[in-house]
Amino acid sequence: MSWQAIAQKDFEDAVRSRWVLGLTAFFVLLIAAAAYFVRPGPGQTFSSNQLLGMVSGTVVTTLIPLIALVMAYGAVVGERDSGSLKLLLSLPHSRADVVFGKVAGRSLALAVPIVVGFIVPALLLALGPLQFDAGSYVGYTLLTVFLGVVFVAIAVGFSAAMSSQRLAVAGAIALYFLFVPLWGAVRFPLQLYLGMGGGPSWLPVSGQDLFTAFQLLNPNAAFKIISEAFLGGQLFAGQSARLQLAAAGMLLVWLAVPPLLGFLRFDAADL
Repeated sequence: MSWQAIAQKDFEDAVRSRWVLGLTAFFVLLIAAAAYFVRPGPGQTFSSNQLLGMVSGTVVTTLIPLIALVMAYGAVVGERDSGSLKLLLSLPHSRADVVFGKVAGRSLALAVPIVVGFIVPALLLALGPLQFDAGSYVGYTLLTVFLGVVFVAIAVGFSAAMSSQRLAVAGAIALYFLFVPLWGAVRFPLQLYLGMGGGPSWLPVSGQDLFTAFQLLNPNAAFKIISEAFLGGQLFAGQSARLQLAAAGMLLVWLAVPPLLGFLRFDAADL
């Protein structure tokens, strides 16, 4: 199929990127270093789930969005600027094939370093004096891959909607800073305001419900809700089951909507 040919080419191009290779190596080193330095002392115990909980809120939610955005922000607009997009579309490829094929190709390219990044510390954990839960470890790795795919979809959709690579770079930087370092600065005052009974009085929901809905808008926050429940053995169960379902639904929205909107803008553009 046509989109599969584009996905294969995009995968090969992405894995050769020096930026991606460098960020991947950094990710592998950080996860391996975490596995090495948290080794328990004499008479102490430490589990692989505890390690994953530590890196989830720091390394994973910081580096995975960055790698995904760097890998995918120029997926469509880069070829548009270079002129190769016209050549690509002169072949039996539709614009939908281009957008969704690039989502698939860059997602696969991101999945490889994530899996490799977790294999090295897995060996350290399995061979060391730690309690290693292989099922949870594999499951968390797949959840991390899914988080990366979501950010790839966001970046490709943004790339398809932009008319120049300069705008795509600016957009990728803005998205990263919004969802990662600046989110806490926005969240904290909003939490204080809504937690003290604030919020529009005409809405039939509480301030806490509004804050929860705001939190779910961030793919990283939705991922944390699901991953923490998974590592705690409470995935889609317990008191937070509805919150987890809402978080999963929001991740699916981020996965589907940006590429679709980007395609609609790209399909109407005059190249």
